[in-house]
Amino acid sequence: MANLRDIFDRPFAGPEMRQKYEAALGEFLVTFNATENYMRFTAEEICKSLDQSELWKKHLASDDFSRQLKNLRLLILVEPFFSDTPFDRLEKLNTTRNKLAHGHYDQDLFSDDFEIVGKKDRTRISIEEIKKATAEAGDLWNELGWNLSRFWESQHGGYSVDGTG
Repeated sequence: MANLRDIFDRPFAGPEMRQKYEAALGEFLVTFNATENYMRFTAEEICKSLDQSELWKKHLASDDFSRQLKNLRLLILVEPFFSDTPFDRLEKLNTTRNKLAHGHYDQDLFSDDFEIVGKKDRTRISIEEIKKATAEAGDLWNELGWNLSRFWESQHGGYSVDGTG
């Protein structure tokens, strides 16, 4: 049985790039999910601090990432501890996540170039760009985690909001 290398008289791209893409995508999604969990936990902790656990459980907990961002923006109005949350960066990261998670990987048969094909458009993205998005997700995860730990300590003792405890 003939394969594409037999049919085309030119170099043919092998599976290596797809494997690199799959590895980079997997690492990105794992890191993104960790970031999303901290964002959700932030909203939940704010609700608890306001004695509104039921609001979280019944109305907010099942929302997707975009809605969680909106929820967090609103909750910060009554709990300003998280007012420095980097919403623009989180929104940009979510856009990247949606393209990667919902798009189809389409590799050029004769090179390592590939595109992500979405419902409405095609996006060129490199492995390096995916790795940068992974690093950004990790940075956001660290920021959210740091703020969460400081908030938790301020609520449960051991840290004061003004930094004296």
